[in-house]
Amino acid sequence: MKTLNKVFTIVMMVTVLFACGSKDHHDNANQAAEERADDSKKAADEANDDKFQTNKAEEDADFISNAVASNIAEIEIAQIGVQRSNSAEVKEIGRMLETDHNKLLKDLQSFAAKKSISVPTAGDDTDRKKIEDLNKEELKDFNKDWCEALVDKHEKSIEKFETRLQKTEDPDLKTFINSALPHLRSHLEKVKACHDKIAQAGK
Repeated sequence: MKTLNKVFTIVMMVTVLFACGSKDHHDNANQAAEERADDSKKAADEANDDKFQTNKAEEDADFISNAVASNIAEIEIAQIGVQRSNSAEVKEIGRMLETDHNKLLKDLQSFAAKKSISVPTAGDDTDRKKIEDLNKEELKDFNKDWCEALVDKHEKSIEKFETRLQKTEDPDLKTFINSALPHLRSHLEKVKACHDKIAQAGK
């Protein structure tokens, strides 16, 4: 009996140690991802500061850099919707957003290369936190919170695109923004409609 108790105690200790180790590993992985994202954005911003000598050119570069980071995050959020949602509509919108934002990301990266603009390879810290929260979200609240996150992202993106359109003196950037805005507005309408339907169903 004593032997069995000893074995049980050892098994429990190993289980607890493994659980703690798994949590530490998960936390360390999240911290490392956040640090890589922060380093990537910081490096891109510093490189652009060194490259561009006028405020206008530097502001255009910052816009492209921020738009790349935002698109990377929106692709990840879209993927989470496809993976976690129990709603066919959310999954469908998620797949559409993933496809469209992958295309926009490639277009942004091509534009950046053409203009010698440095861009990050990950989303910013705020987006990383939102992605982490959505991955942990309880399923009963997930669809509503997912839609709200994307409504917020698209509203902010549209505002930034419209502001840059008014301020930039680069005709190529004006053309690029004008081609992207209709897609962003369409995304916002679809995500808002989905959110309203979910909210109505929850009443």
